[in-house]
Amino acid sequence: MKDKIYSGWAFDPYPEMTADEIAYHVDRLLELGVNFIWIGHNNPGECDAKKIEPALSYAVYEAFIDSSDPRHEDAIEIINAQRRLLDYCLKKNIPVVFPIGYQIQMGTRWNEAHPDSLRRFPNGSPIDWGGISACFYAPQYQRDIKRFYKWVADTIIKDYRSIIIMVNLADEPFGGDYSEFAEKAFKEKNGMTFQEALNGDDTAKRALGEFQNHYIADYAAWSAIAWHDVCPDIPSTMSFCGFHAREENLLPSVPALFAKTPPYFHPSFDVYPRDGDQKTPISEEDIVMLVLLLKQLAYLSSKHKRPYWLWTTGNSWGLGQGSLDQANITDAVVNQIMAVSSASEYGAKLAGFAIWNYNIKYQGLYNDAYKTIYDTEDMLVKLTRVIAALRELPDFSKYIDARIAIVADKEYAHQFIAENKLLTSARAFPFHRFAEAAKYTWGIFIDESLSDMMDYFKKEKITPPQKVLYLSTGAAGLSEKEQRAIQNHLSGNLSNVIVMPKRFLNKINKKKNNPQNIIPYACLPTNLPREVFSICISNLFDIIDGMFHIFLEDMEIVYNISGIPARLELEEFQEYSILTYLDAYANVVCQYELEETEEEYLIFDHHEAVIFSDSDSDLILKLTQALEKKNMYE
Repeated sequence: MKDKIYSGWAFDPYPEMTADEIAYHVDRLLELGVNFIWIGHNNPGECDAKKIEPALSYAVYEAFIDSSDPRHEDAIEIINAQRRLLDYCLKKNIPVVFPIGYQIQMGTRWNEAHPDSLRRFPNGSPIDWGGISACFYAPQYQRDIKRFYKWVADTIIKDYRSIIIMVNLADEPFGGDYSEFAEKAFKEKNGMTFQEALNGDDTAKRALGEFQNHYIADYAAWSAIAWHDVCPDIPSTMSFCGFHAREENLLPSVPALFAKTPPYFHPSFDVYPRDGDQKTPISEEDIVMLVLLLKQLAYLSSKHKRPYWLWTTGNSWGLGQGSLDQANITDAVVNQIMAVSSASEYGAKLAGFAIWNYNIKYQGLYNDAYKTIYDTEDMLVKLTRVIAALRELPDFSKYIDARIAIVADKEYAHQFIAENKLLTSARAFPFHRFAEAAKYTWGIFIDESLSDMMDYFKKEKITPPQKVLYLSTGAAGLSEKEQRAIQNHLSGNLSNVIVMPKRFLNKINKKKNNPQNIIPYACLPTNLPREVFSICISNLFDIIDGMFHIFLEDMEIVYNISGIPARLELEEFQEYSILTYLDAYANVVCQYELEETEEEYLIFDHHEAVIFSDSDSDLILKLTQALEKKNMYE
């Protein structure tokens, strides 16, 4: 039986909103087909009822339980607003995801009382990324957050247990920590201080890099267990930053967020076309890295049998409405399709996806600070109907064959992090340079070791890849298991190719392999020449048109984010029967049978998409119905 998939919007219940106002907005979303609400988080983690993103966090709880606290009335307003939304969702039996934290922020009052318990940079100054963070290893933090979790469970969860399907413990935690308590934890595990590791050999440096790279995964694991201890029947999540995940894949390590957390922790990631400010437009590079991240998340979910959640785009933050190249409704529709497509290719356990964000101040679909290129009502209706159609797809139980395996070597990454004393912005891997692979190829797998991927392929009976790109300097050498994985790859098929560090050559039995199938390099992965990336995708596909090709069920979506009009040769899509052309506003410009047209090509513009499908495609019928111009309540 197919697992239920949730699709809805992120929604912020502001203190100034009455119960009737909240009910009106929730009813609009229900009419259009949402089946859950993701409640917005408290950013930053302070108690202020009038700020842009007010919600529950430790600072709000701290002020709420202390009537002498000058923030007490603000805390009451914030919690009452949350309850107004929860009350209406309970009345309508609408599932919700409930937020209770931001990063590892405890608020100014707590920070001033416990300066020794804060996260710190290598120079000793407190980490302040939109608010000062606590060190989760600090005993004071652990005592206070456990008390807060119990209060949430006993005070709020108990009243709404039937509708709260998951608790969001923190939004956007990232980075590492050089604080006293972090160093103590590192020393207990590795027998040395941070400075001793930095002064030590490469093995010591890699141990330090691993500690920093896994800091947030360890925080997530500790927090999930602490939450589970007080509320074992409701799973938890943290909503991780898609910018760091796609650009760096480090600090936190994306694989570690699945591998090191307990099964009742279900990771969430934002996967907007672009995760950044509203003044910068979407670029091809943004979509390249997004495609790779989506495929990696789906693979990791399948590998670890772990549910995961996604935030897709529906507002200015992901669509650049303050830029000179404003994205439009079709960009948002394609974003929803990409999220589901990746899950369907890898047998992933996509639990749900929420569109960010319905009404957040200054960037929401409503309350945007910029004049949008799209009509907000048109965006709301089309996107909400599209996600309702997408969640009805058959079970994501199929597994595609592997074509390309990308090894983002953790040993190299950990040494890179330590030697540069990085806590964020660790760009050790050139993910932005995989344009051709991201545009045309399905079956891309990304992990920290080749042997892990090969074990997965064998277990799931997936045909292994023809091409392997091993991103590393090779300084740490190869484990015996990795050596066997490389050797087996090269001996498995005459056309198999591996691009790898030159230092690995002495570990490979060259007599058993065709030397032409081994392409060594001696530079940093970030300095790999363009030819290497071309080798990795050669002979894997026939069409090279510069567009992004997204596959879902019996459809192929061709998406233009190139900045200029593009030409599609229709003879390249002869296996399909129907062509559906969407303009930038997600209007169906035309739809016709390919056999009956005399046209040899179609030209479509920047921010537009063309969908090829079978004549009996149920999905294209549902999507075109969702995009029809109708009154919202029809």
